[in-house]
Amino acid sequence: MVCAAIGLAPRFSFMLPWAFACLAAQGLQALALRAFEANPPRWVLACLGADFLLAVAFGWLAVPLWRTGLPAGAAGGALLLAGSVMTALMGAKGSRMAFAATATPHLAYLFASPILAGNHDDVGVKAFLIGSGLMVLVTSLVFGWSRQTLLAEREARAAAEIRREQAVAADAAKSAFVAMVSHELRTPLSAILAGAGEIARGTGGQPKAKAELIADAGVMMRALLNDLLDLSKIEAGRMSVESIDFSPRALICDTLRFWRAEARDKGLALRFTGGRHLPRWIKGDPVRLRQVLNNLLSNAIKFTPEGRVCVELSMAARAEGGLVLALAVTDTGPGFGPEQLARLFTAYDQLGADTARTFGGTGLGLAISRDLSRLMGGDLTAESGEGRGARFVLTLPAPEGEEPPTPEPLDAPADGFSDTPKVLVVDDHEINRRTLAQVLEAFGLEVALAADGETAILFAGETRFDAILMDVNMPGLDGLDTTRRLRAEGLNRDTPVIAVTGAVGEGDIAACRAAGMQDFVEKPFEVAALHAVLVRVLEEAEAA
Repeated sequence: MVCAAIGLAPRFSFMLPWAFACLAAQGLQALALRAFEANPPRWVLACLGADFLLAVAFGWLAVPLWRTGLPAGAAGGALLLAGSVMTALMGAKGSRMAFAATATPHLAYLFASPILAGNHDDVGVKAFLIGSGLMVLVTSLVFGWSRQTLLAEREARAAAEIRREQAVAADAAKSAFVAMVSHELRTPLSAILAGAGEIARGTGGQPKAKAELIADAGVMMRALLNDLLDLSKIEAGRMSVESIDFSPRALICDTLRFWRAEARDKGLALRFTGGRHLPRWIKGDPVRLRQVLNNLLSNAIKFTPEGRVCVELSMAARAEGGLVLALAVTDTGPGFGPEQLARLFTAYDQLGADTARTFGGTGLGLAISRDLSRLMGGDLTAESGEGRGARFVLTLPAPEGEEPPTPEPLDAPADGFSDTPKVLVVDDHEINRRTLAQVLEAFGLEVALAADGETAILFAGETRFDAILMDVNMPGLDGLDTTRRLRAEGLNRDTPVIAVTGAVGEGDIAACRAAGMQDFVEKPFEVAALHAVLVRVLEEAEAA
C-alpha cells in the first residue's frame, strides 16, 4: 500500500515494479522453505538461492532512490541497505553461508548506488564510500563475534542438556542404589536382631550357633560399609595406596584358598596357572590387590552357574623399565553384551534390574576395583560376549621387592591379661561404649565409661588408667582435643591413648599421633585386632 501510494508520483514510478519483484522473490522463498522442512539436506541450496534472490530484489531499490538526486532519496537508500544488513546479521544465526547469501547483495549495493547514480564529482560520495568500507569491516567483526557467541551458547545448551540427562540417570541409579542398600542391610540386621533376641531370652538353645549367625551378619554389614567408605574416599580424592614388599604368589594362593570351598559347593572348578613365573617379592599394596582379586573371584563364582573359573598370571617387561603383573580372571558364565559392558564399571549400577534381586551386592565392587587398580598405577579392563563368559584383566606395575624381616611374635595370653589393667572408654555413642565394655571385661580388664571428652577429663583427673580407648569424632570436645588436654597435665599424662575410629587414612592417623595417641583400632573393630593393640601398648608402657 505504501509503494502504491508513493508510486503514483512520476518521480517514484519504480516503486511498484520493485514491490512486485520483492513479492515474487518472497513467494519463491516460501516454496523453498516448505520443501526444506520436508527434506532439509536436499533443499538447503535452494533456500540459500531464494534468500540471495530476495536480497538482490530488495536492495535494488537503493539505486533508483539515489538517482532521484534528492538528499532524502540518497539517505533513504543508505538506511534501507544498512537496515537490511542488520536484518541479515540477526537472521543468519551464526551461519556463514546464510549471512553471505543475504548480506552480500546489500553491501554491494551500498558501494554501487552512488556510482551508478553518476555523482562522481560529489565530494560527499568519497566520504560515503569510505564510511561504507568501515561499515563492512564493523559488520564482519560483529558477525564474527555473534557467531562465536551463538556457537558457545549452543554448545553450552547441548552440554547442559547432556548434564541434565546424566543427572537424571545418576539420580535414578542412586535412588535404586539406596533402595538396594536398604534391602541389603535388612538381611543381616534381621539375623542380628533375631539371634540377639533369642540369646537375651535364653530360648531356642544352641547359643553358639546364634552367635555365629550374628558374626556372619556383622561380616556382611562390614563388607557393605567398607564398599561405601571406599567409594566416598575415592570420590573425595582421599584414597591412598601404599608400597611395601610382599609375596604375590603367597597372596594369590591364600586368596584362592579362601574361595575354593565356595567354588566347590557350586560344582565349579577353580584353576590357577602361571604362578611359577612370579617373582618371589614385589613392591605394592597387598591389601588393595587382595581386595580387587576378591571382588573379581566373588563375581566370577557368583555369576557362573557351571563350568570353571580360571586365574591366569603372566609377567611382561615395561617399555620404561621394570615388570608388569597381568592377572586375568576368566569364567564360563553368561557373559554380557556391549550395552552392559559400557556401564560395567559405573558406580551405583548393576548389569540388569534383576541382578540385585537375584545375586545381591551393592554394584560398587567393579567401580571401586578399577579405581584402586588405577591408584596402584595399573588398570582393570573387561571383555565378553553374551553366552561366552567374561574375562577381567588386572595389570599392575611390579617393581622388584625384598624379603621383609620376620616380625617378632607377641608374647601375650590368648584369652586375657595376667593382671587387671584399668581402661577408660571414651565414646559419645552408648552402643559403642557397651560393646567395648563387654569385650574388654571378657579380656579381664576393669572398665570405666565416659560419654564425652569433658567427662573423660574429669575421670582422668581422679583415676590413673593403664590405657584409654578414645573415639575421635565426638560433639563438643573431640578425641584429638581431649588427648591434648590429657597430655598437658594430670595423672594420665603418660597413659597410652588408642584411637577407635573409622577414619584411618594417612592424614587421619597422622593427626591422631600428632595429638598424642599411641595407636589406633579401626571401626568396626575385630576383637583379635583390639586385643593385639592393647597387648602392644600395655607392654610398651610397662617397658618404658
